[in-house]
Amino acid sequence: MSTRAWRRLRAYVLERDRYVCQRPQPPAGAPCGRPATDAGHIVARVYGGTDDPTNLRAECEPCNATDGGNIRRRRQSTERTP
Repeated sequence: MSTRAWRRLRAYVLERDRYVCQRPQPPAGAPCGRPATDAGHIVARVYGGTDDPTNLRAECEPCNATDGGNIRRRRQSTERTP
């Protein structure tokens, strides 16, 4: 997806979710609720997720940054397993 198209999609998702982080937080699974600045994938693209709006949610910067780190750790651990 082009940068311009992603910016439009990101703006749509942020507005749809009213600029509030929708990432579920343990233990209850309630949304984070902090001000959102990013659009994050519910199912990561590396696991078959798409850029469809139904697979995107508004996320605050800390929640969005956590996603990438978790994916990298999971991929590294599965790559090491014979």
